[in-house]
Amino acid sequence: MTNDHTDSYSALLRGAHRFHETEYEGDRTLMARLSKGQEPDVLIIACSDSRVDPALIFGVRPGDIFVVRVVANLVPPRRPGDATAYAVMAAVEYGVKALGVSHLVVCGHSHCGGIKAAMDTARGQEPPPFECLGPWVTLAGGACREVLAEDSETKRTDAEMATAAEQRSVLKSVANLRSYAWIQERVERGDLTLHGWWFDIDTGELWTAGAETGSFSIVA
Repeated sequence: MTNDHTDSYSALLRGAHRFHETEYEGDRTLMARLSKGQEPDVLIIACSDSRVDPALIFGVRPGDIFVVRVVANLVPPRRPGDATAYAVMAAVEYGVKALGVSHLVVCGHSHCGGIKAAMDTARGQEPPPFECLGPWVTLAGGACREVLAEDSETKRTDAEMATAAEQRSVLKSVANLRSYAWIQERVERGDLTLHGWWFDIDTGELWTAGAETGSFSIVA
């Protein structure tokens, strides 16, 4: 007798088998090329949320994008000796320095649990009762406090506040990327472009931040 957990696990194994049949027993061109190395041109820092898989959303194949997934797609600012940043930035550093990507994207999304936890904490509630998660989401605290401070003038709904916090956090993470000299130097040379994106789970629309204004707009 099986249960949902067993079925989910078995589905992964079946998926691996289908992938093997398609890419290794069928047309082997793609994987044969990738076995010799990878040359992605885009690095995406995305959330760990199971609903926002960059490969599915952007319709790419293996080798097309270098992906870093972490709760709330947060990027810590550069603080020498702070091991908190290493898990994220080690991957970013490899993508930028070793792979030479031309585009670095921070992609947030709607209904982000990590940003919600950060917003709740900014409102004075207790942080998540987890050893690692609670301290991690505090990285979004500054963005959340800014959005809350603006509320007396904007009078936004809770949903609008959540969206504002998610998008503001994306901009903060993009700014934090610039705190690393090896990123900023490449941006100034024109070798690397930074992007802030936000994906709406409800509508499937992608919003991108203007390079100059930081305002988000729907991709036409």
